[in-house]
Amino acid sequence: MILREQLIKEIEQLPPMQLIIVQNVVQTLTRHTQYQPVKEKRKGYLDTRKALANYQGNLSDDIIREREERI
Repeated sequence: MILREQLIKEIEQLPPMQLIIVQNVVQTLTRHTQYQPVKEKRKGYLDTRKALANYQGNLSDDIIREREERI
């Protein structure tokens, strides 16, 4: 509370132009601390599972084989 009281005393002594600056700073600070709506998490692994649902064989072996062909 001491900090708040000190700030209030200092603000009370400011001229009008500096009060406007303080007001802008406070608005900027409070605007950034407002909670943003939480974005829905994307579940890309579900898309991957769906795409590979009909895959026959061993995926890791196929990946290794493809890499060996490039070397």
